[in-house]
Amino acid sequence: MISSTSKNTGFWASKKRQEKIISLILFIIAWAGAFIFVVPLVWMITTSLKTPTEIFTIPPKWIPVSYIQLDYETKLIAKASGKIQISKGEEGSRILDIIKDGKIASSVVVPAVGSLLIKNKQTVKAGEVVAELPTTGITKIIKNNDGTLILKIVSKAGFTIQEYNLPRGTKLKVMEGEQVRVGQQLATILPQWRNYIEAWAPKALNETFNTYLLNTCIITFFAILGVVLSSTFVAYGFARFRFPFRDPLFLLMISTMMIPVQVTMIPTFILFKYLGWIDTFAPLIVPTFFGGGAFNIFLVRQFFMTIPYELDDAAKIDGCNYFQILYIILLPLVKPALITIAIFGFVYNWNDFLNPLIYLNSSSKYTLALGLQTFTTMYGSYYHLMMAASTIVLLPVLIIFFLGQRYFIEGVATSGLKG
Repeated sequence: MISSTSKNTGFWASKKRQEKIISLILFIIAWAGAFIFVVPLVWMITTSLKTPTEIFTIPPKWIPVSYIQLDYETKLIAKASGKIQISKGEEGSRILDIIKDGKIASSVVVPAVGSLLIKNKQTVKAGEVVAELPTTGITKIIKNNDGTLILKIVSKAGFTIQEYNLPRGTKLKVMEGEQVRVGQQLATILPQWRNYIEAWAPKALNETFNTYLLNTCIITFFAILGVVLSSTFVAYGFARFRFPFRDPLFLLMISTMMIPVQVTMIPTFILFKYLGWIDTFAPLIVPTFFGGGAFNIFLVRQFFMTIPYELDDAAKIDGCNYFQILYIILLPLVKPALITIAIFGFVYNWNDFLNPLIYLNSSSKYTLALGLQTFTTMYGSYYHLMMAASTIVLLPVLIIFFLGQRYFIEGVATSGLKG
């Protein structure tokens, strides 16, 4: 007879083992999701440090360092059988046309530095060597005014074997007049940090990113100030005061979150136009001082609700008025929520594209988002500069998020008193 306890002795019988396996699966899923989100960010940063020729290499390069090696075919081979017909090409080159059945079956271009191994009208077979290039050469280094280099490999007769256009910051492994051979490393192209300098002050735009950064900082600072102040006062009223229709008004305020931005966009624009605020920072700053947003009010109000009312009563007994209760007692306890809405406000206003696009007309008043869009229009084919500009705009957001991550998580969790 089989004991009933034998059914619980399998691999999944241990609850502790089940919890470990579930935790491992969740851990793997979390890391896989993080990897998916991080890969585009890493690719953007590495691309911002590349040269234009490194961006579309196959296979893709993740590390923005390239090694220049003298590499070319020293033997030119006929790709078809037939009779050779030699003609002159550009810059001293020769064109070997292989004629078969009265048609050109294949062609081989021999540069001026190459040596022919066949004669005109000679019959060759497919795979036969028809010309040779020298396996060694002499280096010739030309420095341009912009800091770039031209590295030429020439033969003893002065004909160019290979030519390389090298960007600024290239580390040469050879010297002027040095003899090199096929397979030898010539230079190392280091990460192009200068891409950030060129992207920050583009020559094709009327303004530099200094102007865009200043405008964005002004708007973001005052918008965060307005959001934190106004949402704190409104949330304090909903959380700590009792007045007629408080709960219906709170529900009405929360319901505004369901109204699409497109519904109020045109009426708001007409209002600001009558006020004469178009092409000023006022439409981007002043509204934040009138409530701070339904979500921010809700978040701070929920945090206030976790704080016992006994603290308010004790403060009143000590002679504190309502503003002193808010400033001295409550605000230190809701600091995580305030930092959370400040982070939300920073990210929103820093990345905001639609509102500046609607209300700002002068390029001297553009924010970083508008400046980046203008930059992309002018430099759309310069992917290394476009990625550098995008990295510059994104970097402050990443820094702020990581610095305030602890408060951000605590604020969203809306935890209450500790100890």
